[in-house]
Amino acid sequence: MEMTDQRLKGFVHLHHIDLVRTVNYQKHKLKDIIYEKRLFNQLSSYHLTEVQEACAHVKLVRQYCHHLLSKQQIVDVYPQIIVDVPKVSLNQIQLDYLSKSGPNYVKLNQSSLHSYEHQEKHVQQEHKNIMNVITRYLIREHHIPLTATIIRELSQHLETSLHQQYMIPLSYLNIYRTRNEFKLMKSIQHRLQKGNYILRETGKSGIFHIGNSVDYEKKAEAYRQKTGVYIELYSNPLWSVFDKVILLLNDLRSNKYILSWQLHKMMPEREKVQLDYLYFIPKPHKTGTPLKPIVSSMNMPTTGISKFLDKIIRPIFDKHARSITIIDGASLIQRLEAYTTNGYLKPKTYLYTFDITDLYTILPKEESLDILVEFLLQHGYEKVQNIPIDIIRKLALIVIKENVFVYEKKFYRQVIGDAMGSAFTITLANIFMWEWQMQVVH
Repeated sequence: MEMTDQRLKGFVHLHHIDLVRTVNYQKHKLKDIIYEKRLFNQLSSYHLTEVQEACAHVKLVRQYCHHLLSKQQIVDVYPQIIVDVPKVSLNQIQLDYLSKSGPNYVKLNQSSLHSYEHQEKHVQQEHKNIMNVITRYLIREHHIPLTATIIRELSQHLETSLHQQYMIPLSYLNIYRTRNEFKLMKSIQHRLQKGNYILRETGKSGIFHIGNSVDYEKKAEAYRQKTGVYIELYSNPLWSVFDKVILLLNDLRSNKYILSWQLHKMMPEREKVQLDYLYFIPKPHKTGTPLKPIVSSMNMPTTGISKFLDKIIRPIFDKHARSITIIDGASLIQRLEAYTTNGYLKPKTYLYTFDITDLYTILPKEESLDILVEFLLQHGYEKVQNIPIDIIRKLALIVIKENVFVYEKKFYRQVIGDAMGSAFTITLANIFMWEWQMQVVH
């Protein structure tokens, strides 16, 4: 028990240190922003010539550098990019940029580098996309007609706001930073292409990883050969899958197994459907940095069904599996505290962790669906949102059976398991593991 307490205290201490570092980083970043605004506000009231602008630029950049040097006692903490090649042609400034920015970074004011006509076109497209979503919601949920005054006023306010966001001139500092960042990004792209490198986000830590494209392809081919889950097709399967989905959904609707709004949620649009594509992301936390296959499932004919099933089944699983599920470090601490309070955690208690290799690509299709049905029945669900379980099974079957995609300009079908990237895959895999866990426990 003493050893467990020490480990828990150490675990909490590490989390506390990480939290303090994050808070300090955000605090100093905010101070920099405030300083920059004060430093450059003086430019907003002047009309500078090119010579004056250049002089002001040099002077203010020197002041800013002096400000940065005055903070030498502050140490920035951020994840480091993983370079998995013997020698990379990127310099330290480029590597630091990739480390600090990370995959989720939104580049600063890049739209300002385009022409006025391009910005205007972008504003109009954004306005159209947002209004389409809002008006559909207002009509469907609140029965507000499209010609209503409130919709017209909303459209006008939105357009004005977008123009302010996109078209208002930037401060001198923002223009300088935007141009520098754009040049830096282009130089990184050029050197990566020239060196035949691949820049990808890692699977677990969510940071950048640089690898060699030849090494990537060797590992991808080894994965395909080892698992045998993909077979090559000799023609484009997109429209064949599209027809199967349309036929199934129309048949279910005509027999009144699904409602019209459910049909609408799952029905693919001919103008938008396209094949998935396969790509691989690295797993540097494992020996040899193996690759994990991801199938981008944005606009496949089965995407609507997959998202719909995930939306109605996942809450059921979360509800009934919550008591045996640990989702993160905080959840683990809470569970261990509860075990200690209830007398379950004893000096002779052993804690085990394990990893399943290639879980999503080894799931047996028919057995997974049988376990899905068993899970729902065991928890008292003969219907889900008035859809019978056997119909749920039919919908799930077409999602995992018609899993086709493009890779390196060739067509493939996944014949074992399901694609990592499909919305319903994670829920189905969790339910499969629930059954396996129940067998192990008993």
